[in-house]
Order: sequence, then C-alpha cells, then structure tokens
Amino acid sequence: MSAPALTFNAVTAGYRKTPILQDVSFTIPEGEIASIIGPNGAGKTTLLRVITGLVKPIRGTISLFGHPLENLRAAERARLVGVVPQSMETPMAFTVEEVVMTGMVRTANRFHPPTAEDRARVERAMAYTDVSDLRFRVYAELSAGEKQRVVIAMVVAQDPRLVLMDEATSHLDINHRLEIMTLVERINRDHGATVLMISHDLNLSAEYCRRLILLDHGRIVADGAPQTVLTEQQLKAVYHCDVNVQTAVGTGSITVTPARRWMPDRSGSGIRIHVVGGGGSAAEIMRQLNLCEYTVTAGALNAGDTDTDLATALGLEVAVEKPFSPITPATLDATRKLVTLADAVVVAGLPFGPGNVANLVLVQETLTAGKPVFLMRGIETRDFTPDHSATRLAESLRTSGAREWDTPADLLPLLPSRECKRTMN
Repeated sequence: MSAPALTFNAVTAGYRKTPILQDVSFTIPEGEIASIIGPNGAGKTTLLRVITGLVKPIRGTISLFGHPLENLRAAERARLVGVVPQSMETPMAFTVEEVVMTGMVRTANRFHPPTAEDRARVERAMAYTDVSDLRFRVYAELSAGEKQRVVIAMVVAQDPRLVLMDEATSHLDINHRLEIMTLVERINRDHGATVLMISHDLNLSAEYCRRLILLDHGRIVADGAPQTVLTEQQLKAVYHCDVNVQTAVGTGSITVTPARRWMPDRSGSGIRIHVVGGGGSAAEIMRQLNLCEYTVTAGALNAGDTDTDLATALGLEVAVEKPFSPITPATLDATRKLVTLADAVVVAGLPFGPGNVANLVLVQETLTAGKPVFLMRGIETRDFTPDHSATRLAESLRTSGAREWDTPADLLPLLPSRECKRTMN
C-alpha cells in the first residue's frame, strides 16, 4: 500500500510563535481531490504555507508521500508539489511559453538548458490546457482566465504528485471557474495527481471535491463528504450567519446560499440595544447591530479593551472603566444610565471574574424591570469567579426569562425591530 500523499499529525503552526493552526491532524490519500474551507482567519493560508515549507510547525509532524517534510530539500519538494496561486505576476515581459517552461526549471538542472524531452513536456502541457495558440503572447497581457490556464500548464509541465490550489478560481467568472476545475479534474484523472484546494467557494468545492475539511480558528471542526460537512448548523456556527443548504434531487449537487441578514422593514432604526462585552467578545455583534441601524451602547468596559476601541471607532456611547481595573460604583452607575435607556440588553461571550461580574448583577436588575435580555449560551464555561457567582446569576437570568443564543446569526432575529415595535405600539 502506497503512503498517503499528505499527513498532518497534531500540527500547531503560526507566526513569531503565535499559533494560527492548533493541533491539526488529517490524512489525504494519494489520488484524492479535497478542499480546505473556512472563513477568513481560519488558518487556510497558513496550512498551505506549512505544506510548501514557507512556515515551519511549532509542534507536530508533516509527511509528503511518506517522507518527513522537514527532511525534504527545496528541490525535492518542488518535484512533489505544484502550486496554482490565486494570481501570478511576472516581473518581465515573459511569453506564455517561457512561463510554462519555468515549471521545468523547478525540476531540471538549473545550469543546463532545457532538453528536447523538457521541451516536449512543455508542448504537451500547453496542448493539454489549450494555450498553445498563446505561446508567443506576453503573459501579463492575458485575461485572468487565460493566465490561470497558463499557470496550470506550468504545473502540468512540472508533473507534481500533489497540486495545491490557493483560491485559484476566486478572480474568475463562472465560465472560467468551471473551465479551470475541469482541467484540475483531468490532471487528477489522467496524471493521478492528488489535489488539495484552499477555497472560499463552498459550492465549487462541494461540486468537485469528494472530501471537505472545514477549519475555524485554526482547528478542524468537520471533515468528510460534502453532505456531512456543509450542514446549516455547522456553517452557521463557523461563518456566523444564516445559510440555506439545498441538495438537488437526482444529481445530489449541494448549493449553499447566505440568507439575507436583515430586511429593510425590520431594521433597528429608533431602537436602543445595550451590549455587555469585553475582550473582543462583542465586536462582531456591535458591528452587525450598527449596520442594522440600531442605536448601540456598551459597557462597562475597560479602557484599552478591544471592544472599547471598536465601540469608540463606531462612535458608540460607552461606559468605560480604567484599564485592568474592577468596575467601580461610579462606572456601574454610568452603565446603569445607558441600560435604562435601552430597549433590550445583549450579553456577549465574555469571561466573567470578580472585576466585571457586577455587569451581570446590573443585567439581572434590567430583566426584573421587564426589559428583554439576550444571553450568549455557556456562561458557566467562562465563569472565573471564586464563588461561581456568574454561573448562579446566569441560571437566575434564564429562569427569569432571558433568551439564549449561540451566534450573531441566532441573535439578530430575536431582537426587537422597527416592525416589531410598531406592532407592540
């Protein structure tokens, strides 16, 4: 039995010792077409850079076709791995033929001119990708679709065993995306190359890949066939928005479409929402509420906190405490004034300790006064108070009618809106 094309074993990697990938493990069998998907910042690009040797793992091991990656010299990696980038530019006016020939430079002797066999491989690669008629054209003058075909011709000439595609179709129209993916399928089928795509396009990945690996915050959250990975529940949790997933009868093709976040007649105009956050936990919520035209206030927050900085940048009114200080009575009173004016209170996924648990006490007062409270689930896992008072307060809030949510996509439909307010009035 041949060795897998690629194996990640408990790999942690990042930049300047700051981890981006966290304990990632997976195996890609030889001959497979797979796609790494996930939101911005999930770690997809870092993973690709680890495979190509541009980023060294902090911990863990990686193998290419049974060989430890750390033991492979750059020339050996070039024989095994070809990369189709999102886009490629050339510093000089190289022709198409010259660009495709650079695929041979990676594997040929740099001190000798290309052999007749090398030139024959370049001819086959150009014919295979239908760029032979472009051979004398300057690469920089081609359209985006033509450029990608030339890059794939370069990779075909290289004849690697593993092809990495880094958002290779993101700048192309629908027709050229399908054309490029058809070429990739042929490389997989005719040359036996393993293909690993890094992609934001969930629909394209589902159509052409038999396996998807979903990353979020540097960790694998799902790994399997498209129908098991692309579920509404998993995508909502990772992408923090509502999505609709449909499977076509007969073909089994999967289509993922984002649901519209907010209808114009359900905007938050004229409605005040107070957000309790900290440590960046409320950043996405405040951004979305602001986009939906809510009047947003926040606090109590510490000066210099990520959420404080974002709220200030958005022009929100914030009750601010000194950096790294517990909430004082004066700051709590300032927060209470903001809460009193609010139509509802949202508690984000912040950790609670002795210094900020007073926020929950204030939220309890608000709920008792009859205002709706929306609580991010799981406070007990973020309770760092010595007497577990945050957990007890959270339970009391739930018992008294606070509604729980998991993601901003869950939260938005729960909040009062302009339409709801007209109905209540």
